[in-house]
Amino acid sequence: MPKSTSPILVAVDPSSVSQAAFQQALRLALFLKAQLIAISVTPRYEGNMHRWKISNADEQLSQPFKQCLEDVKQAASAKGQTVRTIHAIGDPVDEIVRVAEDENVGLVLMGYPKRSMIERVILGRTTAKVIGCSPCDVLMIPENSEINFSRILVGIDGSRYSMEAGQRALELAHAFGGEVHALTVLDIPLERSILYGVLNEAERKSFPPLQTLAGQGERLGVRVVTEIREGSPYATLVQYSEDKKMELIVLGTYGRTALGNILLGSVVERVASISTLPTLVVKRLG
Repeated sequence: MPKSTSPILVAVDPSSVSQAAFQQALRLALFLKAQLIAISVTPRYEGNMHRWKISNADEQLSQPFKQCLEDVKQAASAKGQTVRTIHAIGDPVDEIVRVAEDENVGLVLMGYPKRSMIERVILGRTTAKVIGCSPCDVLMIPENSEINFSRILVGIDGSRYSMEAGQRALELAHAFGGEVHALTVLDIPLERSILYGVLNEAERKSFPPLQTLAGQGERLGVRVVTEIREGSPYATLVQYSEDKKMELIVLGTYGRTALGNILLGSVVERVASISTLPTLVVKRLG
């Protein structure tokens, strides 16, 4: 999560889901005393060879996107807060990432709707690419959810990326007076664990990262609960979050990619697809 002086960028569009996510962004910006920037991007009109060209297509298409920026201004004003708005025309991913870089943003916040057949869907193309290309953390807010930091779940697999996610979880818990649950999931076929003792070896290797994070939490005065479970990483993380009544899931991802394809099929993408909780994707340490 960014330092309190880093701006928060929230992507908005005419949907009700986006407007609800903006309300959560307002709450977060108020607590962190951070500048809030709202961006709305009109996809560029490319024309259609089977129809007459629309001379003022960009202007017509932009109207609902400009209106949603006016709506968020009013919503912020009603709560005694301010928001700087930016309208752009072009590729939504390019524009969101450009503003995040130009404004030295510490967090990008995006809302997304509930899905049917959620076990089979992937994140929307724009959301997945923003996560992949973003220079900073991305917080995804599913429809009808709220941001809270009292009980934070972080997935730890021993990689540098997951340990950075653990650091962010500790920072949040320390700032908001919460606790961290650090979970390592061992995805090992049962027959292999029985025949070759793979599970015991994996458990032995998984303990040091969890112990490291618990020690860091102790020094910060943050309670850290550690656990190791077997199963599918994404399904186990979501199930644990439901069993333990978590409020936020924090995950690391493998840096920055121009295409964002690293998200497709990943634990991050699958967790966000099936969880009803906000998911924070950590891109770098603050």
